[in-house]
Amino acid sequence: MTKPISHFRNSIVGWFSRPSPSYPRSIFLQKCFRLPSQHIGITRCCCSFRQDQSLLACTSLKLTKNQTNVSRIPDMTWSQNRPVRNASTTNDVEGDKSSQETVESNVTGSSSTTTAAAEGIPKTIKKVTTLSIASKKRRGHKITMVTAYDYPSAVHVDRAGIDVVLVGDSCAMVELGFETTQPITLDQMIHHCQAVKRGAPNRPLLVGDMPFGSYEFEDRDVALRNAYRMVKEGGMDAVKFEGGSKARAKIVKHVVEGGGVVSSLSNKYAFDCVILTCLFFPPVAVLGHIGLTPQAISVLGGFRAQGRTAIRARELLDDAIRLQDAGAFAIVLECIPSNVAAAITEVLEIPTIGIGAGGGTSGQVLVFHDLLGMLSHPHHEEFVPKFCKQYARVGMEINDGLAQFKKEVEDGTFPGKAYAPYVMTEAEEKIFNELMAKDAEMLRTKHDQVASKLKQADEYEQLNLYGNGKTDP
Repeated sequence: MTKPISHFRNSIVGWFSRPSPSYPRSIFLQKCFRLPSQHIGITRCCCSFRQDQSLLACTSLKLTKNQTNVSRIPDMTWSQNRPVRNASTTNDVEGDKSSQETVESNVTGSSSTTTAAAEGIPKTIKKVTTLSIASKKRRGHKITMVTAYDYPSAVHVDRAGIDVVLVGDSCAMVELGFETTQPITLDQMIHHCQAVKRGAPNRPLLVGDMPFGSYEFEDRDVALRNAYRMVKEGGMDAVKFEGGSKARAKIVKHVVEGGGVVSSLSNKYAFDCVILTCLFFPPVAVLGHIGLTPQAISVLGGFRAQGRTAIRARELLDDAIRLQDAGAFAIVLECIPSNVAAAITEVLEIPTIGIGAGGGTSGQVLVFHDLLGMLSHPHHEEFVPKFCKQYARVGMEINDGLAQFKKEVEDGTFPGKAYAPYVMTEAEEKIFNELMAKDAEMLRTKHDQVASKLKQADEYEQLNLYGNGKTDP
């Protein structure tokens, strides 16, 4: 039986909260994936799409009932009227008990006991996800987040076991030398996201900061398209938006919901309801950010702490609740009083990540360069935020190393024989010396000609033709 598209009213990709009365969840799942009835429960499905927005594949399913969790199903391709199982699929969930035992639950975070592990193959690294971040808050475990902007910093952060890597727009200041975060572009952010992805490809949750001017428009599809670029081109798992106003919450909701149901398909594309319940744009996970929002410094009047009055603190709580209701998986609280941050954290179900917001949040984030003291130098100390603890003074070591290099090069100590390992055999060295002696007169003539030209150029520069010690720019 086929039904028109207008018959189905699902609000967000993968969440079948209002299935058709004539097609309940259990029948839908059994038709799609041939699952035994004892595993039918709350469902969530991840889909991929063709360029024409028709459903291409369904590659992830979560079923929960009686503490039984299944998080993987065989890859599926879809015909006009029914799903078709891929021939190359190796995982099968047609009631196979061994398959159920090998699946890892994303919600409980329990360790998997895969067949590969049983055969002695090393277990793959567990990926940090938005679900595991939420689980940490429920369990009372603190969340760690650090910024990274390039391959080396991402490698270091990953090896340290940090939960979340934020490719922040603070890159504009600490990497590119701008005075604010506003000048950096979306293309520049994607460039840095790609480098971070290569440095930390598997374990941490990667979040890309949406730069100023890439999402604030009334046309919310602009934000959605740019979020897709951060995920597809930049390799990010989620994106971050600044602000918690009503308008910003609508943008967050639009991105989290993937723009809603595909409306461009006409009634001539009438499929079984098994297919139509999945016809949506893919969503993107969003990290919120309230308090001091650096992109808005022209309105805030500079980098100033927020929420220091009772009224403004209450407004921040409203902003946080709006972002939670819009679907954000967590919220960054920057430069607000500790008691306000703790109160917001207590009210919200989703985690909060503090930066200059005290210890009452669900986790903490610091900028890579700040916490390691990358600019630890008397001239730069004033630029380190007051809330930042320096766990190292890498900048001092860098400065000392560069100064030592300069000294050793100038006095001839470096490289020395210890750092000149490439040598010729005695026979080849003898032949080389003979060749040099043969061409010595020609080489000396060319040397004198070049030296004369350089000397003339140097004398010209010394004339100071433009007065006041200035030379031609």
